[in-house]
Amino acid sequence: MDIGAIKLRRVILSSLLILTFSTASYAATPANPGFTGLWEYPTAEMLPDGHGRIGLTKATPYNHYFINLSWLPWLEVNARFNTFNTVYIGGEERWRRYMDKSMDLKFILWHSKAPEHWIIPSVAIGITDMMGTELMKAEYAVATWRYNQFAATVGYGTDRLNGAFAGVEWDVTDWLTIKAEYSPLDYANDTASKKRIVPDDMLPTKKYNAGIVLRTPWGMEGSASYQRGYEWVFGISQRIDLKGPYIGLTSKKYDSPCDARVAIWDGVDKDELISKLKEGLEHCVRVRNIDIKLEETDEGRKLYMAYDNYGYASHAEAMTRVLIMLSGVMPETDELILIHKNAGIPVVKATFPGSLLFDIRAKTLRNDNPTHAAVFAWAASEDIKAPDEEGFLVEKAQNELKGMFVYDFRVDQTLRETYMDRLNFDVIYNGRFTDGFNMTADVKFPFYNNVDISDYTGLFNEKDLNDEVRIQQAGLTYANKLFDDNNQFWLFGEGGYFDEEWFGANIWARYYDKSGRLWVGTRASLTHDRDPYSFGGLSEGVLNYWNGRVYDDPTSNEWYTMAFLQAGYNVTGLDVDINAQWGRFLDKDMGYKIEAIRHWDDTSIGFFYINTDVHAPNKSFTMAGVHLEIPADKWLGTWFGQPSSHIWDQETPLLSLWHMHSGREGGTIKTPERLMSQLRPAAMKQHVDMLLRDYCSYDDNNNNDEISQEVTSLMEYLVK
Repeated sequence: MDIGAIKLRRVILSSLLILTFSTASYAATPANPGFTGLWEYPTAEMLPDGHGRIGLTKATPYNHYFINLSWLPWLEVNARFNTFNTVYIGGEERWRRYMDKSMDLKFILWHSKAPEHWIIPSVAIGITDMMGTELMKAEYAVATWRYNQFAATVGYGTDRLNGAFAGVEWDVTDWLTIKAEYSPLDYANDTASKKRIVPDDMLPTKKYNAGIVLRTPWGMEGSASYQRGYEWVFGISQRIDLKGPYIGLTSKKYDSPCDARVAIWDGVDKDELISKLKEGLEHCVRVRNIDIKLEETDEGRKLYMAYDNYGYASHAEAMTRVLIMLSGVMPETDELILIHKNAGIPVVKATFPGSLLFDIRAKTLRNDNPTHAAVFAWAASEDIKAPDEEGFLVEKAQNELKGMFVYDFRVDQTLRETYMDRLNFDVIYNGRFTDGFNMTADVKFPFYNNVDISDYTGLFNEKDLNDEVRIQQAGLTYANKLFDDNNQFWLFGEGGYFDEEWFGANIWARYYDKSGRLWVGTRASLTHDRDPYSFGGLSEGVLNYWNGRVYDDPTSNEWYTMAFLQAGYNVTGLDVDINAQWGRFLDKDMGYKIEAIRHWDDTSIGFFYINTDVHAPNKSFTMAGVHLEIPADKWLGTWFGQPSSHIWDQETPLLSLWHMHSGREGGTIKTPERLMSQLRPAAMKQHVDMLLRDYCSYDDNNNNDEISQEVTSLMEYLVK
């Protein structure tokens, strides 16, 4: 049984709620398993960078639930879960149907610039079901020729792909595609729980599959096809664009807020202008602790502005919105300096030519590099001195208390029930202080609860999802420079209730280079199991789960200690963070972790690999999985019109079985990666540049973004 897939499947199915608008495009339609292809076989095409799909296909006896993503301009990743209607877990029909996870990769080696160069095909290689049980593993090479709305594909696959395959596609209109393929797929060797998934009476009678794909203007796709000579197969998916909002039919738009109007210097009272700027920025742009200084010299006028972002998950979006509002109200200025702070600590300073404000207002920025004349650097305390002799800024704390209903659900986490849920009323406190301190607290009051996750294996227990009123998270975080402002040594710390499972403290020390792309550091942690049935109490010892029960062993060591050496590097252009650490994990196992995380503004998706001296069963490593950071305002904000700084993050293992604590790191509130990833100078410049391009390419008349359909091959990337 594929237990390690459970959390990721929960992510996939819950992500069906997070749909995004995307312009329908020709070609690049999904195959049954979700990857870009014909019906059962892949093509040498993929969606544009940062685009993907969430969907499902019913192809009895297979049901495929998938998330497909162009993770790099030349790399497609397809994560899916497959349920088999003919096989039950352990062979017993009293349990649910067998479920298996898969991950597929496709590399675009060469991308044809059709239709001009249609004679030369696009070429790709790939692998299916590369991790976990590998029940349906295969490798392939494929070539696709495209001429306008017509495409032809030929390829060769190993194992279950079973040799040479071919297919054709015809994009009849922008809403209809017809596809047909020759499919020698070998179903006879697909087995689970030692049982054939496709019995003899369900084996294909024909090797040809054909059908249609229908598209809507808002990116939803539906397919119907006749396959294997006897079955109708149906699929549905939703296009996603990680650069845009997740819900709604409009693209991200940055209007100049509060009906701003451009002023001229004649007759302007500077103090009144500064006062109105502060008021407008605080109430309309959702930044706080604003200090503005207007300096006039022989070299011209300079505007200095320092602020703290509290309203957005994306710090780059906060800076972009500040620039857009200033472009609507500021008279002609020669230079603009923005200092972005975190809890009163200056982090990054951006210096722009004053002409940028005019270009933003007129939407005449360079499309290839709007911030080409800007300079981004680490900020220092002297950058936020007040314009008079009062010294440094007087920062004010901000306290926020709110109540909201929160819905918890679990999908396929037991052997019997498929879907269980709980509704809570959460009381949430956020304290934004000064000198680098922040505080958060979240207390859950269950309103109703039908979650009962327990079974004979004990591996599914989540006893914290009970009827008790409990602290979900509560703690104090700190981030500030070590020593003085002339270096980039940072200290990060946090303590309290990390999440529903862990209590403790974490401390990090980091050194960043001038651009912020390279860093080295350390981490030390002390954690303790929480009592799942008390409001905020800790367990007497180590918690273990088995046979549907939770055991609190007070004779065991109740405190866990961890320590790591860490380093990271940001790949220029792709905005991928490559991070590595070595040290002692939660179960006293020694080893290393490597992760690669791709960022699209405030959305981040990555992959991690952990190898310690305690390996997962039948594997040469300990754990591997997916890292997700999903901002709330990408979907909730679209409907309710209110941005949010909240980010939902999760690390989801992709393996089947693993030791409870091996390769694990305990909990956190906000890691340095979460706090500093976008605030590093090079990353901030790259993200602001992207958002300004988005703003200046926005067409107010059609309320839609122009989406590039270009795919960059691996060969083109390496040659650049």
